[in-house]
Amino acid sequence: MIKLMKYEFRKNLFSKIILLILTAVGEAAYLAGVFLKWEDGFGIGMIVLSLCSIFGIMYMGMEGLITFHRDLNTKQSYMLFLTPHSSYQILGAKVVENGLTIFLTGIFYALLGLLDFTVAVLYIGGVEQLLSIIKDIGAEFSINMNVRFEEILLVILALLAGWIMTLAMGYLAIVLCATVLAGKRLSGLISFVIFLVLNWCVNLAFNHLPILDVDSLLIRNWATIGCAFAVSLVLYLITGWIMERKLSV
Repeated sequence: MIKLMKYEFRKNLFSKIILLILTAVGEAAYLAGVFLKWEDGFGIGMIVLSLCSIFGIMYMGMEGLITFHRDLNTKQSYMLFLTPHSSYQILGAKVVENGLTIFLTGIFYALLGLLDFTVAVLYIGGVEQLLSIIKDIGAEFSINMNVRFEEILLVILALLAGWIMTLAMGYLAIVLCATVLAGKRLSGLISFVIFLVLNWCVNLAFNHLPILDVDSLLIRNWATIGCAFAVSLVLYLITGWIMERKLSV
């Protein structure tokens, strides 16, 4: 399993390096803006880092789906399915590597954002002054800024867990296209519609779960994370079962 995960990591290593380079450029511009009072650099750095954090995480997940689709429909990883590993192990390595990449990337950008915030606080003139500015901005847009760091972190983790669940639906749709719907007309479109319907049904179910409708932000986020992982596990088992019985490469 570890070897399979290393193999998956190496396949998508180039895009990770590109993302790190873009992040380094954005961070350099941001720090130059802070220390050299270069407003344009500060703005450019903020924009680049924001885009890298948001679209970088999304792309990491999408790249895993694209690679999986190529593995099933081309000969680029033909030998992978001839190794003495079950479909559950092969799929599990892809899902776990993709999930870990998303989580680690999310944590990395969260910590980087906290570090940049701290640097700005120390250099601009103290915590109280900066927090006062942030609260004023929040009040202007009717945003309550009196939240704790743990709550912000939990929101980020809940968003990442939801994204992983969405990717698990994508894996199922790709396997359906390559197995049950293989050779059928408009198989790709049908599998995409299945993905959309499944996504809609799961989100509808989430909206009606009592545990996800409580007032406590802490409980709601932990429940969201737990439910998202539970659904992801079920989707993984279903996808692996279909691969074991229907997949032919």
